[in-house]
Amino acid sequence: MKSFERIRFPFPLLFLLFVLSSGLLHAQTHTLSGKVTDEKNRQPLAFVNVVINEGLQGCITDIDGKYEISASEAITKISFSSIGYEPVTLVIEPNQRRCNIALKPTTFELGEVTVEAGENPAHRIIDSLLRHRKANNPNSLDSYRYNIYDQMVITIDSSDFGKALAYDMATDMTNLQMFDSILKKNNLMVMETASEVLFMAPDRNLQNVLGTKIAGMKEPTFIYLVNSMQSISFYEETINVTGTDYVNPISRGSKNHYFFTLESVNPIGQGDSLYVISFHPFKGSNFNGLRGSMTVNSDGWALQSVKAEPDKQEGLFTASIQQLYQKVEGQWFPKQLNTNLKFPSMVVDIDGIAFPMVAIGKSYLTDITINPEVSKKQFSDIEILVDPEAAFRDEDFWAGRRIDTLSDRIRATYAFVDSLTRGNDLIDKALVWTEKLVNQSAVPLGPIDLNLGNMINISGQRGLFFGLGASTNDRFSRFISFSSYFGYWTRLKRLDFGAGANMYLNRQRQMELGVYYGRRSHPIGEFGGLQERYSLLSESDYKYSIYENIHARGTRFDLNFATRFARHFKVFVNLNTSHRNYNAQFFHLPSDSLTEARFTQAEVKLRFAYKEKFLSTINGLQSLGTTYPVVWLSYMHAFPYLGSHYEYDRFKFEVSKNFYTPYMGVSKIILQAGYATEGCPVMETFNILGSYDRFGLYSPGSFGTMRLDEFFCDRFVALYLSHNFSGMLWKTDSEWFKPELVLITNLGWGDMPRTRAYPDKNFKTMEKGYYESGFVVKGLLNLPLVKVGLGAFYRYGPYSFDNVWNNFAFKWSATFTM
Repeated sequence: MKSFERIRFPFPLLFLLFVLSSGLLHAQTHTLSGKVTDEKNRQPLAFVNVVINEGLQGCITDIDGKYEISASEAITKISFSSIGYEPVTLVIEPNQRRCNIALKPTTFELGEVTVEAGENPAHRIIDSLLRHRKANNPNSLDSYRYNIYDQMVITIDSSDFGKALAYDMATDMTNLQMFDSILKKNNLMVMETASEVLFMAPDRNLQNVLGTKIAGMKEPTFIYLVNSMQSISFYEETINVTGTDYVNPISRGSKNHYFFTLESVNPIGQGDSLYVISFHPFKGSNFNGLRGSMTVNSDGWALQSVKAEPDKQEGLFTASIQQLYQKVEGQWFPKQLNTNLKFPSMVVDIDGIAFPMVAIGKSYLTDITINPEVSKKQFSDIEILVDPEAAFRDEDFWAGRRIDTLSDRIRATYAFVDSLTRGNDLIDKALVWTEKLVNQSAVPLGPIDLNLGNMINISGQRGLFFGLGASTNDRFSRFISFSSYFGYWTRLKRLDFGAGANMYLNRQRQMELGVYYGRRSHPIGEFGGLQERYSLLSESDYKYSIYENIHARGTRFDLNFATRFARHFKVFVNLNTSHRNYNAQFFHLPSDSLTEARFTQAEVKLRFAYKEKFLSTINGLQSLGTTYPVVWLSYMHAFPYLGSHYEYDRFKFEVSKNFYTPYMGVSKIILQAGYATEGCPVMETFNILGSYDRFGLYSPGSFGTMRLDEFFCDRFVALYLSHNFSGMLWKTDSEWFKPELVLITNLGWGDMPRTRAYPDKNFKTMEKGYYESGFVVKGLLNLPLVKVGLGAFYRYGPYSFDNVWNNFAFKWSATFTM
């Protein structure tokens, strides 16, 4: 047998072979890259299908419209296609390395078609997606970590700009030409945010915002998060888009509600293919659904990209989202997120032509780590934590966080906005004004906030209120604030006034200490106080203003303390002494009648919100809400001190919860209960809250057919049930008519045992049970900021009236959508 000698290659020769092999490999690889944009508005097009030669290989564009494709053979032809655009095929020159293209939008409606001889071919792909949904869902992982860079630009919708510009030039108008020159160079506004995100199953999240930057701001205190405008994963039962839940087209039972069309199949090598599927709710469907398209990769039967928008767009803006996935450590994971907003009611008028404002938000995920080691100690009730130095990062920080260097257009936008705000703080003031107005119903004027709630108000019994209220803000002091107000009630013909001070001991724990003194009118036997903030524009608070049963007036001194503790709890402690004059008497014995009284009271209220999440900034905490019920418990004790002759206890309990059911809408449950001991005067027990008027304003959490002061109880239980079909029963394309049917049933029981032997008492109790049902159709008139509707309630059971007409109460509703 012949032996073989080991062949030895000198190292220089071995190196030369590697170089030559590498050159040969490069010589056999043909690469083409480019960018795809919308011909009409110049914006990049995400997830466009790109196929070369005879369809043997393809890819899709990323969120910035960019693509790069390589092939072992020469690229001679390239095709671009996307739903809603005319397909284009181009011939590629032998030495061409780049190909940019602008696709022309086309009127396109995802229609329903009849599939012959068997099942809709798209259903096989959807079934595969559903079978692999849990494995591909990032939130099914034990943990993950990533960095995210957000960028949002604000500009105008320039879809019709070219047509308008042609008209402008023909008529010798100059403003539009000037604006066109500006938009060719820059946008109107740009914002950036850089964060680190950490997740631990099943639902622990932490987003640490390390940097935030807004063009034109001198003292940045405002934060935006583009990624919070949509669900991070498209695999959950519902997808959240700008705060609204929509039924996922790849959720359980979706084939019975969505129509799917297999638009194309593109091979991508190694035996895998990309399936492009369009989807939209069946015609006549009225649930909260999405329409758009998805690209499915047969490698793991996972989503590679999604483009979607609500099937029914309503409110102040329209929204669309885009998601791009990539494989990381064998797991499909989001790579890029896009959120586009269009504001039809917010326009820029140029030479009489209205252009809507648009916001284009992009999020890029990098440094993704699958299943890193994490511990529960790294998480808390704070889900978004803003670094105190986030607004003051230098360019070295941003250079390390941005996906790419800033484009000339973005740099020009910063320079443009900064030039407009040089020497002023216009942007700062605008954002502070907006935040104060929306969250606090106040208007800031330097170190003083004007409180709108103290300037004008309305009450069914007191009439109109005109006054002035003000408080100091953080520009005066971050640790203490002073407030005061005065005003006049037209029907009551009385002047209210008050003043107080608040110390902020720990903003991160919402720890405050306050003192207050005032003279005002107030309801008797009220159940309220189990909420942190009241709003004149909240329909749930109408019952505390429009339908207040005002029968007492006097002075009151309060000492308050509040703080969060033990993660899910917040406690409120109040000490007060008051003198009250009553202008109505309710009693079972003449000796129980009160014309005036003095009370000294201490109350402890506890709020429990399991897994409530918060945004933490240098200004304190802001609630992000919870998906669990919110529970309130209150205990109040009256002491026979400081001139008071009364000693009694008063307990209050409330639990509330909203439920979203796919294809059905939103249900809400409110359960209230109260108990007062026998020493409590009748007028300080519980005056069950009725909001009756022959044609009154609908206010959830009250009895719509119950008269004011009709029932007094020292123990009671009330259950308020409602279900909003959210427009699912009617589908309309009208901008002004968007009806939503709300069904309501309210139940109550109460008693006052000490009064049972006195049938001549001048009030009723509810020991026989109180029942009413009704409906409200909201959105009969759908305005940009408010939905107006009509409804009716009917009272039945032991406390119904013999005259049937008296059991009816007709309602109108006003739901503000800010």
